[in-house]
Amino acid sequence: MRIEQLTFTRYVAALTVVFFHYGNTVFPASLPLLNPVLAAGPVAVSYFYVLSGFIMAIAYYRPNPARPLDTRRYWWARVARIYPVYLLALLLMVAAKWQDAGSDPLIVGLSLGMLQAWVPGYPLTLNAPGWSLSVEAFFYLCFPLLVLLAKRQHLHQLAIVALLLWLVTQLGHTLLLNSTHYAPLNHLHDAIFYNPLMHLNTFILGFVAGAWLLEGRLEKLAIPSLNSAGLWVVSALVLTLLIIRPPLMAASGIRFDYTNGLIAPLFLLFIVLLALNRGKISAWLRHKWLVLLGEASFSLYILQKPLHGIYEKLLPARITPDSTLHFYLFIIVLTACSLVSYRFFETPLRRFINKFVNRAP
Repeated sequence: MRIEQLTFTRYVAALTVVFFHYGNTVFPASLPLLNPVLAAGPVAVSYFYVLSGFIMAIAYYRPNPARPLDTRRYWWARVARIYPVYLLALLLMVAAKWQDAGSDPLIVGLSLGMLQAWVPGYPLTLNAPGWSLSVEAFFYLCFPLLVLLAKRQHLHQLAIVALLLWLVTQLGHTLLLNSTHYAPLNHLHDAIFYNPLMHLNTFILGFVAGAWLLEGRLEKLAIPSLNSAGLWVVSALVLTLLIIRPPLMAASGIRFDYTNGLIAPLFLLFIVLLALNRGKISAWLRHKWLVLLGEASFSLYILQKPLHGIYEKLLPARITPDSTLHFYLFIIVLTACSLVSYRFFETPLRRFINKFVNRAP
């Protein structure tokens, strides 16, 4: 079951991460009103996690107890999906930062094992965007257990657990963020922003919704007019929450963040409404070029840092490094490279690994 109208949203979310890293000061992200939206990279990662749980449930969860998860093929499919491009980006960064990487063997070792998000001080070493793949790897590890729990217990019980975990995560994150021990980029910061356990709530919420969709429990929402109107309302609400966060924090004196899933229920509602949509919005988002951009978004996301370093070295001297032209040329180059990577590196390797595994006795 493919829900292709969701695919392009991955490209949009990945672009906000690129804006967050390299385009914070360029137009239109330079406008105070739009900056919290266009440069909402960390919040976009939370969206990725909700979407990942939803899509994983669609791809692998089967309500019929007689159809168990083929764990061997599942593990290899997950490795084939993320590790080749992840490793390519990591090797490029090791080559660029060999002196730094060689000074601490843990830097390379944790990144190779996709464990960097677990150890404070290391999540952003080498290829910084790779921390989120360290979290995703933990989700993949948990997924067979979630499938087992969903089949042996009732899904609504798992939904209650997911909501409780979401609530505990948000309370814990906000309390620690406002504690006297917190400082930007210290070990406590790394623990509450990057540790996989702090993001598990988002993945489980997405998984439960995807499983419910497969079981037909969301069919009452499949009304074209309701879907379209709901999509606009939820989108407007998310944008509003992003815009008002800085003034709200300034007025209240309380720090809070959306990166650990605070607005994940809204993301989930958006994903479900879009998945059920059969109107013009869905038809437009299923255009083959938009789907292709969405498919290539993983390469775009994980290769952004090494490609940015290469791009800056090859940039003509007459283009100022901090100019708007510099950034948007990089977006074009990055998108083109991600399409090439998806077509000629990521896809062939994934097919080769899956084909080899499926042939093996």
